Amino acid sequence: LVMRLRLLTSPLPPLLAPRASPAALLDASAVASVHTSLGDLSSTLAFADQAGNLAGTLFPLSLPPYLLFLYFICQDCNGLSPTAKAGFTSLLAFVFATVATSVVAVKSYGLNLANVDWLHSGAEQLLSFTNVCNVVGLKLTLDAYSAGGGATPPPSGGALSSPAFKLIGCAAAATCLATWAAAGGVLEGHTQYLGGAGNLPGGLWTVGFAEPANALSVPTWMIHVSSLLEWLPPLGVPRG
Repeated sequence: LVMRLRLLTSPLPPLLAPRASPAALLDASAVASVHTSLGDLSSTLAFADQAGNLAGTLFPLSLPPYLLFLYFICQDCNGLSPTAKAGFTSLLAFVFATVATSVVAVKSYGLNLANVDWLHSGAEQLLSFTNVCNVVGLKLTLDAYSAGGGATPPPSGGALSSPAFKLIGCAAAATCLATWAAAGGVLEGHTQYLGGAGNLPGGLWTVGFAEPANALSVPTWMIHVSSLLEWLPPLGVPRG
C-alpha cells in the first residue's frame, strides 16, 4: 500500500521534453556572419562610400520607380525615338558604373569616389553621354510629332535599333584608354582623368598655397558642368 501511495504522489515525467527557444538553437557566430553578409550586400547596392548616409539608403530605393518610368516611357504609344529610348536606358549604365567605381575607390584606394579623379570622371562621363542622347532623341521625337501634324508617330523601333549604345561604349572606352596611357599604364588613387589635360600650371591660381591631392582636374570639372549645360538648349535657355 505504501508503495502504491508513493507511485500516486510522485511527480509524473513530462510527456514532451522542454524545447530550447528558437534563439537558443541559432549559433551566435552564424547569426553574426549573416548580419555581416547583409551589411556587405547593402553597402554594395548603395554607393560604397555613402552606405552610412541617407544617399546610400535612398539609392537602391530609387531604382524600382525609374525602371517603372523606363517601361512606360518606351511604349510605342508615346512615339519616343529610338535615340531617346537608348538615352533613358543608358542612364542605368551610369548608375551601375557609379556603384562599381565607388566600390573600387573604397576597396583599392581607401578613398571616397569623389577623391579618385579618374574613377569619378569615368563614371560621371556616362551621365554626360546619356544627356546628349536624351537631348538629341527628344529633339527627333518633337520633329516627328511636328511632321505628323501633332499625331503620334508610328513605332520606330526599340532602343537597340539606335547606334547610341555603341557610340557611348566606344567613347567611354576611348577616354579610359587615354587616361591609362597618360598615366603611363599605372592608375593610382589621385591619377587625373585624361592626364589632367588643360590644368593650369601649379601654383598659378593657388597663389603659392599647395593644391590638395584630391583636387579635381579641369576635364572632370568640364564633365560636371556639361552634365548641366547640355539641358539648356532643349529648355530654351537663353530664350531669344
